[in-house]
Amino acid sequence: MMNKGLEVIEARWLFSTSADKIEVNIHPQSIIHSMVEYIDGCVIAQLGTPDMKAPIAYALAYPEELKPGSNRWI
Repeated sequence: MMNKGLEVIEARWLFSTSADKIEVNIHPQSIIHSMVEYIDGCVIAQLGTPDMKAPIAYALAYPEELKPGSNRWI
């Protein structure tokens, strides 16, 4: 749950908004990573498998990109 607190802080600064405009929902299956609701009511979600391999690989390889299926860092 500590990670959710950090994500609220991150979203607050990235989107220059107040914390009361950020809603936190816990998805038990951990498939929904983020959702953004736009003014017109549309919602865009980022979905993915519940593991941290891809984000960690991205962070380790940056600014390069790893090819899908690459196990260079994993």
